[in-house]
Amino acid sequence: MGSGGGARAHLFANSVVELAGRRIAPLICYEQLLVWPVLQSVLHAPDAIVAVGNGWWATGTSIAAIQNASTIAWARLFRLPLVTAFNR
Repeated sequence: MGSGGGARAHLFANSVVELAGRRIAPLICYEQLLVWPVLQSVLHAPDAIVAVGNGWWATGTSIAAIQNASTIAWARLFRLPLVTAFNR
């Protein structure tokens, strides 16, 4: 409608952010299930992975459990601490 808005993807940008003096790789919801966001973040040497998700819409499914298992596997693979928070 003539006006820009929303988020723009920067596929090769540094996705790691600094928080309280630590470099974290935030993974939001479905990013936990994709390869690219994790690999891109790990490339920039984070101190930890922080994974958040909102699974209320998937009540009665295994989606939140799959996301959780995926982030645990990534954290173990790259030997990074993991912090998770899910709204179920």
